[in-house]
Amino acid sequence: MKTFLTTLFFILVIEGCSQHNAFEKFELDKTRELSEDSIQTLKIKKANKVSGIVSIIYLNKVLPEKYNNNEYFYIYYYLKDKNATASFFLNNKAPITYKELSQNNEFSKLTSFNAPWSKYFLVSFKREGNILNFKIRTNKAANATLQFIKDK
Repeated sequence: MKTFLTTLFFILVIEGCSQHNAFEKFELDKTRELSEDSIQTLKIKKANKVSGIVSIIYLNKVLPEKYNNNEYFYIYYYLKDKNATASFFLNNKAPITYKELSQNNEFSKLTSFNAPWSKYFLVSFKREGNILNFKIRTNKAANATLQFIKDK
């Protein structure tokens, strides 16, 4: 009887622990999963010197029901030089819309980053092919290029 109770006790303890794991805290909704899958981050450089950092989310992939008639990107970046400005290009074409956003915006929930020193933008371009070469260029000659490939 002692063996039975000891065995039963260990089974219950092990069973109770099996319901929890370290990955439960990382459960993301479908939109956040798509955002994490789509986000790209890159250093903005002038020659070999880092001038800043940029992160870009391709919104057509993350929110296709809302963003589907053009190419839409949520961008946030930081530049070391406070006087520097940035321009965005997709396949060497200028955006059709360009809107600066506040730090707390409708896309903040898509990332785990939200800092007052960064700049936030919603940018759209005319519809392009399957390969999207996104370039950010500063007025101080620093730049970064990221590539997004559409799902077929």
